[in-house]
Amino acid sequence: MKLSIDNALTPFLMASLLLAGAAALRAADLPPVHYQGQPTTNTAVTIQGTSTFHDWEMKGTSIGGFVEFPAGVIFDTNQASIPGLKDGVLAATGRATILVRSIHSQVEHLPDVMDSIMQGAMNQTNFPAIIYKPAELKLKLPHVAGKPFEFDAKGDLAISGVTNTVTFPVTITPLDKTKIKISGTAKLKMTSYGIKPPEPSIAGLGLMKCGDDVVILFDWPLAVRQQ
Repeated sequence: MKLSIDNALTPFLMASLLLAGAAALRAADLPPVHYQGQPTTNTAVTIQGTSTFHDWEMKGTSIGGFVEFPAGVIFDTNQASIPGLKDGVLAATGRATILVRSIHSQVEHLPDVMDSIMQGAMNQTNFPAIIYKPAELKLKLPHVAGKPFEFDAKGDLAISGVTNTVTFPVTITPLDKTKIKISGTAKLKMTSYGIKPPEPSIAGLGLMKCGDDVVILFDWPLAVRQQ
């Protein structure tokens, strides 16, 4: 009797294994979720710094590029977690590009002069863009239902020809089923990227020495690219 039971179960076991294997293959064959940056007025870039004259700020409204997450990733703030996490980490690849010339001074006095000073300090002619390439996002727990997902983002940031691996906080907010907004704040030092803090002598204002510390803040809307 035992042999007949085993013989009867064998086809079912084999079928289950085959179905499980097929499901795994289908999951492996699925493409990553590709989010493309959107050229909207809701895109914002702000660079903040200090000087002996006053704090300064530069702003832009353009971020190009894309971000890809593993297949099946869905950002639903009503859920406690996100599909595709491994040990609390969400893999990510992509490229975010900010053209240096797209960022402009918000100082009331001589904004064109301030733009020229910063572009020169960043060697804009040879390195026209700030480029960030993400590697992973570590989810901060616990996640509160209805709130944006909070992460520590790790990746490579290239400025003025120097690339450093950096980690900074970001949030991901779903705007609808196909759109998200990634917001972040990255604190860094100019000298870490080979940039000498500017010390311009401006007519009517005198010598202005910029501080080494700067902060980059951004809001970046993206939409799922349809396959």
